[in-house]
Order: sequence, then C-alpha cells, then structure tokens
Amino acid sequence: MFINPTAHSNSAPPARINTLFSFKTPKLSLVPVLAAITATAATIFAWNFGHPIVDWIQSVVAPKNPVFALPQLILVVVATFVFSEVGRRMPVKKAALIAAAFSCAWFALATGSAYLLGFNLAPIPVCVASFATISVAHFSRLWLIDLKLTRNLVALGTVGNLASSAAPDSRVETGLLLLETIFPVSEVVVFGLSESGGLEPLGRARKDGNNETALKRNELWQHCVDLCDVAANTRETIVENTGPSSTAARIALPLICNDEVQGVLFIDIKHDFQQADKMLLETFAEQLARNFQRNSLKHKILPHSHWWSSFSTQSSENRLNITSLVDGLNKERSFGAVATSNLSEAHAVVYLDGTIAYLNNSIRELAGIESEDVANIDLFSLLDRFRTLVFNDPSIAIRRVLQTGKPFSCELLNDESNRELQLDIIPVRAEFTSVEGQPETDRPSCLLITVKNIAERKENERLRSDMANLMSHELRTPITSINGFAEMLLLDGSIPEDSREYLSIISSESKRASALLSNFLSVANLEQSDKKEIEKLPVKVDKVVREVVEEMHDTAKKKRIRIVEKQSDYIPPVAADRGLISRAIGHLLDNAIRYSPERTSVVISTVLEADFLRVDVEDRGYGIPKGEQEKIWQKFYRVSRDGVDKQEETTGLGLSLVKEIVEQHHGKISVASAVGRGSRFTLRIPRL
Repeated sequence: MFINPTAHSNSAPPARINTLFSFKTPKLSLVPVLAAITATAATIFAWNFGHPIVDWIQSVVAPKNPVFALPQLILVVVATFVFSEVGRRMPVKKAALIAAAFSCAWFALATGSAYLLGFNLAPIPVCVASFATISVAHFSRLWLIDLKLTRNLVALGTVGNLASSAAPDSRVETGLLLLETIFPVSEVVVFGLSESGGLEPLGRARKDGNNETALKRNELWQHCVDLCDVAANTRETIVENTGPSSTAARIALPLICNDEVQGVLFIDIKHDFQQADKMLLETFAEQLARNFQRNSLKHKILPHSHWWSSFSTQSSENRLNITSLVDGLNKERSFGAVATSNLSEAHAVVYLDGTIAYLNNSIRELAGIESEDVANIDLFSLLDRFRTLVFNDPSIAIRRVLQTGKPFSCELLNDESNRELQLDIIPVRAEFTSVEGQPETDRPSCLLITVKNIAERKENERLRSDMANLMSHELRTPITSINGFAEMLLLDGSIPEDSREYLSIISSESKRASALLSNFLSVANLEQSDKKEIEKLPVKVDKVVREVVEEMHDTAKKKRIRIVEKQSDYIPPVAADRGLISRAIGHLLDNAIRYSPERTSVVISTVLEADFLRVDVEDRGYGIPKGEQEKIWQKFYRVSRDGVDKQEETTGLGLSLVKEIVEQHHGKISVASAVGRGSRFTLRIPRL
C-alpha cells in the first residue's frame, strides 16, 4: 500500500482560486484620489524645497505673487482629476504629449496672468501634478493588468480536463499501483525536494515478508538514498544489478519536468527486469514528474494573494512556475489528438471560421490529402472532396447545422469511385469554465466532421433485404393456398360444426400470417438503400382520415368503441403518397382501437400548423410505460402486458412501418403516453 507521510488536503481547484483572490481588486476609480495625493505632495515639496532653478522660474512666471495658497491648491486638484481621466483613457505616449502641450500653454498663460493681472496660476505645481497624475494612472493600469494576468494564469493551471482534474496525490497513488501491477517490485520509494534542495521521502510502498535485520534495512535505506542522490545530481537513470543474474535490479529515476528535477523515484525489482523496461520506467517517471509539479505548485503560496504581491519576487517566481504547469497540461491534452490519429473512422475538427484544427490519418486518406497540402485545406475545400450528385452544395449543410445546432448526416454514394460513405457534421459544445471563472455559453465551439465507410454495412442490408423478400414471397404462396382451401371448406355445409370451428381458426391464422408478411415486406422495401423515390402528389389528408375512419368503423363497433373525428376548418393539400399516408394513419387508428378497453372513445384530429399538417390519434387505453416509449418504433418490439387477448397480439411491425413512412415524407412522429390513462400519437407531414 502506498503511504504518503506528507499528504495534503485536496481542496477543489475553484475553492482554491477563490481563497487566493479573496481580497478586493483595486478599481480605476481610485486613480484620481491616489494621483491627487501624489501630485499634491510632489507639488508642495517642489514649492518649499525647490532648486534655485525652480525659484528662478517662479520669479519669471509669477514675480508679483509667488504665494501658494488655497486658489493655487484648487488649480492643482482640478488638474489632477482632469489628467487622471486622460491617463486612464489614453495610451501613455499620447497622454504625455497632451500633458507637455498643456504645460507649455499653461506656462504661457501663467506668465501673462502674473504680469497683467497679478494672479499666480501656479504653473510649476500644475505641470508637476499633470505629469505625476499620468504616471500614477499608467502605473495603476499596469498593476491591474498584472493582477488579471496572474488570475488567468492561476485558473489555467488549476482547471484541467477530466484526467488532470483528479487530485495530484491520488494520481501518484494510481500510478504506483499500476507500476506494482506490471513489475514484481519489492519496494517503491518516492522522494521529493525539500526547501534546502535535499531529498525527503514523500511515500513508500513495501512488500511484507522480508527477513532482513534492522541493521540490514538501515544499510539498504542509506544505499537507496545515496543512489537517488546520484540520479538527482546527474539527471540520469541509475540501474544497479543486485543478484547473480541481471533480472534483479535497483533503479533510481530522476523526476524531471520542464528541465527541473521534481524528485526521484526508487524501485527495487527482485526478478524479471529487462533492459528494455528502462524506457518504460522513464516514460512513467516523466508522467509522475508532471503530477509532482502540479502537486508542488498547488500547495505553494500562489501569486497575488495580497495587493502588494505585485512587488514580491516570490510571487513572480511562482507565476513563472505556473507557465510550466500550463505547458504540462497542454501536453496532456494533446494526447487525445495523438490517440485519435490512429482511429479507423475518419475525423476532422474545424473551427467556426472554417480553418482546420485537426485531421486524422483516416480522413486524409479518404479525402486524398497529401502532407504538403494540409496547411492549405479549409472546411469547404475538405467537403468539396466528398461531393456527390446529392451532396453537391456543402454550404447548405453547414448553414443548417449552425442555424439549428443539430447534427447533419447524409450518405455519399459515388458511382464513379464506387464508394459508399456516410458524412456526419456535428456541432461541438464546450463544457468547461473560462479563465474568468464564468461558464461558457451553450453555443457551438467547433464542428466535428466524421466520415465512415458504410460499403460493408450497405451490402449486408441489401443481402438481408433480398433474403427477406425471397423468404416472404416463398411463404406467401403456401399461406395463400392454406387460406383459400380453408375458406372453400367453410362453404361446404356438410362439414360438422366442430370441424368448421377448426377451419375458421386456420383461416384467421393464415390471414394473420399473410398480414405479417405484408407488413414485413413493406418495412423491408422502405428500408432498402436502393429504394425508388416515392411518388408525391397533392393529397387531402382530411379526406384520407375520413376514409380510414369509415374502414375501421366495424372493427371499433365490435369492441363498443366510439371514433370521434375532429378537423380544422381549412386543410390544404400536402405533397405525399396517398397510399402510404393512408396506411400509416390506419395503423395508428387500428392500434388505438386494439389497445383500448370497451366502452371508450378514440379521437382522431387533423390540425393545420405553420409548417406541418398534424394528425393526432388519442385513446383512453392501457398506455405505454415511459421506459418503453422509445423502443416501440423498433421492428418486432411489443410492449409486454399481462392478460393480453390472443386477438390483440400484433407482429410488432406496424409502428416501425409508420415511422418509415413518415421519415420518407420528411415528417415527424412522436408519442405521449401514461400507463392507465391512454396514449396520443402525433404524425406531422410538411406542408406544400
């Protein structure tokens, strides 16, 4: 077990940042006050303890009234507040030029006022105040920028991705557990650097069962420390063979991150050590060094914990260390991009300005992009390499994704190259906190483009569809014969009553099997990748609904169910296949009647919306559990329900067929249901 004798409390990173910046950051509104105090003090000093040159200037510009009294003080304060705004709003060079021009003009005005009016305008105090105010304002701006820069650096170094968000001590323990799993280690010691620069043990894992004496253990410990000192000073891995063979060794690995030694890792392996394992251990030590760097920086006094930290040398050094921490975090985050470069699926990450952030090897092969052309590829030049007769304008797809925020997907079937691909354009929303501590908006941050080779999948679909068609047609012939002969025998009046009952069962079951095959064929035909475009003509859906209601009237009457038809005053035609739409509405109405108890009602409504024509079929039946409402659209899925009559059993293909029909018309189908209260199926078809 890994024991950490110097474990610290693992406070969450955001709480750590709030503690560090609990003081109130100075605001620029304090600049005029600070500048007024500074300028007034400088003015009084220059006036009372001035150089002879100052006295000579005073005798020239104010020979009659050199007194510095309340009016002169008011002029200084006014100049202070005016130039505090100038220094706050303008760059220092421009503000200094304005102050110089003002000083020249004020000296001329002061000289004229002194000779003509005998009033002292205090030119030296006013000019000193103006330049002092600009200097204080500029220094304050630099100070506040430095505070904000440090806060952002601390946030960047504290907030990482999912992997780096784990506590540093926990990451060290996990790493050592992985090490013990791979190697038969008898002892592992982790050393860190003390404030004096020496080594101090931070953790130790030791296997029980060693029979050494206390003196022997002390000698081994001192030898371990000496070995680690050599590794820290030479910055090289030290391997010492400890047995008659080279498979037992003591290894001391310096933990180096950003060219700084963070500590030393000592490992005692009793057997099965190979020289090729040295590289593996050095790679592990590099990761451990990053963890140690993160841990040491976390527990240091981070910069700007007080307002005077801007003048602290230690704060400046800690801020420099944070840049190393951020560099380590960026390296860890880059591992994800390196890993995805070997995926079989083709991926590209694109910024919202159209520039390519990342291309993996698979998409470069599919798009035929050479290494020298990667820098010249942008979003549209990449999508242009996947153009087909259908996907002939990538800008429409990009616009749709950015407008709706929803993914775009299409199949790319190219007859010339004989390729069958699927293209997905997915908006990616960032789920992290900004350096200012504010959550990012839910807007897309970039686009993920994925291209999959679906040739094998499409071939399997075609084979499955062909086999389904063949089996269905082969089964339809004997079922039709069985049904026909059963009906012929039923017409014979000489057949006994009990045999007639058996013939009725044969006839009804054969019809049920025939309906199953018909539904199965319909779904298979609609799902075929090479299906023909359905014929869309203007269809009055309200008339189709009325016809379906009339057809289902007898079925509803047998169960004592009343069908209520509701329609809007004006229903315009829609572009649809009349037969398919009639079939979809018929399935919904048949299900509503089938799964409703007797003496209830089924309501079918036709409603005109802005972009769609909506058909609602609502019943007061058994209802569908919430966990199964997404599954009912799957083929052959039936909601499990106790006490279901055999006549109410279905094939589980009806709703799947309805969904396929609606999607072929670019419409939408949804359900709202509650157990024991009924269901409402909503079918939406786009208007003309």
